[in-house]
Amino acid sequence: MGGSRHVAVAAGLVVAVLAALSMGCGGGAPRNEPRELTVPGVGTAGRFDVGGRKLFVECHGSGSPTVVLEAGFGGNSRTWSAVLPDLGRATRTCAYDRAGLGASEAIPGVHDARDEIRDLERLLEAARIEPPYVVVGFSYGGLLARLFAHAHPDRTAGVVLVDANGRDDHRRALAAWPKSLAPGLRREFAEPVAAGVDVRASAELDRHIRSLGDTPLVVLTAATSRALYPFEPPARLYRLGQRLRRAWQAELADLSADHVHAVASRSDHFINQDQALVVVEAIRAVVAAVRDDAPLPPCERVFSDAAVRCLG
Repeated sequence: MGGSRHVAVAAGLVVAVLAALSMGCGGGAPRNEPRELTVPGVGTAGRFDVGGRKLFVECHGSGSPTVVLEAGFGGNSRTWSAVLPDLGRATRTCAYDRAGLGASEAIPGVHDARDEIRDLERLLEAARIEPPYVVVGFSYGGLLARLFAHAHPDRTAGVVLVDANGRDDHRRALAAWPKSLAPGLRREFAEPVAAGVDVRASAELDRHIRSLGDTPLVVLTAATSRALYPFEPPARLYRLGQRLRRAWQAELADLSADHVHAVASRSDHFINQDQALVVVEAIRAVVAAVRDDAPLPPCERVFSDAAVRCLG
């Protein structure tokens, strides 16, 4: 476990993989293998073929647009257990397990985010989960949400990023990290593959995504990031990580001309657990904007929680 603890420190430093390499983002014990079934008035739940493998998905509620929830690195659909039922009362909402996680079968060998996006495309078709979609990504899932939205602007009606990884953050983090600071950790973080995922190649995929047009976008940023560390980080390390996070979260907000950016003041990375209502309200605001074909309301009108600081 010593190596994974070192990698976790690197991940906490940069939000690049966030708790990805420490397996801390939204993880949970694997489910019992579910049956494929249809639940009247709710939607579909079960495993669906995506080309010789099966992925698990569960959906709550009905209505359009459909909310698609992407967990963080190492996490699965349980990441969203605090928000899924509430969202299902507003519109059809689906959470799934990526390959090799939860009840979903793994991709043989090493894969990257491009492979995971292809899996999602096939899953949505196989499970008959219809567009338009509001794609919600937590941590590493934020990278996947951006990639999907950029690849499918005709099917993506809105995006919500929940303390998401920054743009091309793996490369940029290594460039920002002083070579004199924990060189052993730097070497470990530079390793491209973690848990069968080519993290470096995945981060590079959104290197050139500079705009999502005027797609309604809400960016939620956690006030602190200490949950990413397995122990109290050195002050210099933590300060550097926080500076990078703030800059990259602002960049994410600027991806759309129609955006809201807010800091969840009582949250440490896991906003979906620490301030679940904030996540629910952010997604509901995007769903309402899509239904009304209207811009997002001002940030102050989106959130009822006083522990939210609006940045734009």
